[in-house]
Amino acid sequence: MRPIRTLLLSFGLLAALSVPVMAQDQAARSRGELLYSTFCVACHTTQMHWRDKRNAADLPGLRAQVRRWQGNIGQSWSDADIEEVVQHLNRLYYKYPVTTGKG
Repeated sequence: MRPIRTLLLSFGLLAALSVPVMAQDQAARSRGELLYSTFCVACHTTQMHWRDKRNAADLPGLRAQVRRWQGNIGQSWSDADIEEVVQHLNRLYYKYPVTTGKG
């Protein structure tokens, strides 16, 4: 019985130690990434953003597409949430020049 108890205690300790690591991992992800991975990634694969016929040709166009699609899927994100998703997508895929302000 002792090895089983030791195994269970070790497992419990491992689980307890992994919770802060998982929390840190979530904290490291941006709000835009979390929103995108929760609501958008089911339909939007990586290839969607790399295709030749993009609907967004610049940052304002990307912002308009994010605003449009969040509404199409029944979300009501704030302007800040939309901007977080725009910035996440721009960092990850589009690399459009970022100007001062919202651009």
